[in-house]
Amino acid sequence: MMRYSFICAFFVVMLMISAWSNAAWAVENNVAEFTVGKVSVWAIADSTGDREMNVFPDADPEAVSQYVPAGRTPSSIMVFLIKTGNETILVDAGLGAPSGDRASRLGEGLKRIGVAPEEITMVLITHMHGDHIGGLVMGSEKTFPSARVLSSRVEHDFWLDEKSPELFPARRAGFDMAREILGLYGSASETFEFSSEVVPGITAIDALGHTPGHTVYLLESEGEKMLFWGDLVHAAALQFPRPDICAQFDMDPEMSVTSRIRFMEKAAEEKLAIAGAHLPFPGIGSVGKTPAGQYVYISR
Repeated sequence: MMRYSFICAFFVVMLMISAWSNAAWAVENNVAEFTVGKVSVWAIADSTGDREMNVFPDADPEAVSQYVPAGRTPSSIMVFLIKTGNETILVDAGLGAPSGDRASRLGEGLKRIGVAPEEITMVLITHMHGDHIGGLVMGSEKTFPSARVLSSRVEHDFWLDEKSPELFPARRAGFDMAREILGLYGSASETFEFSSEVVPGITAIDALGHTPGHTVYLLESEGEKMLFWGDLVHAAALQFPRPDICAQFDMDPEMSVTSRIRFMEKAAEEKLAIAGAHLPFPGIGSVGKTPAGQYVYISR
């Protein structure tokens, strides 16, 4: 039964991201290395492709025409690896697609870095959409058997609440997927409160809106900082100049806009490096502002 449910949920997730172009652009080497103070960070492209603008159904057509005249823009599903202290940490786990245009390349990336799945000690979940937790399983087995899986208590409770599918019936398979994956990890699935330090040097901060418990993680080392901000942005070319525009995946659009602007402003003011799950490879950059106050994405 578990295997059947995972398969059903996988196809729902594939439908969710089917707005990506079938003509995926490939990254030959899907890994890029960065440092934050004394901490090593690797960006791993689980998959790459073009984001179609039809996932922004309420967007101002003039804005789409101005900022994305081709009607599509590079995007990705990114996973980030952090080595700090005694921990080898993933931020999210990608889609976990076994084959097809969106076949997951996380395992390939880890192999390039020289990290075996058994060496991952922790997975920090930004939120529980399938393209962030699907990679936690291979078939009906744990992908990372030694890992603790951490998520915000709010996010965890929402996806496990039996009443939640009634609020979002179209996402029922996603709820089933989250429930079964977390069940598979059992006591290794843990929760935290916002503003807590999940490990020394990494703080969990609420970024509600995309999901009820959407979380960003702030890494600090030697005075340098990087913000892992999950799904605040789905199409950089459109949403940096127009952060008021939401993708159809944002479960609470009004709160999503508030969180997006709050963290863009924070990153710009504090000159933080940012790591985004759907920014173009390598998914790491910074936020600038034009003289008119418009946000600009600057890729590393």
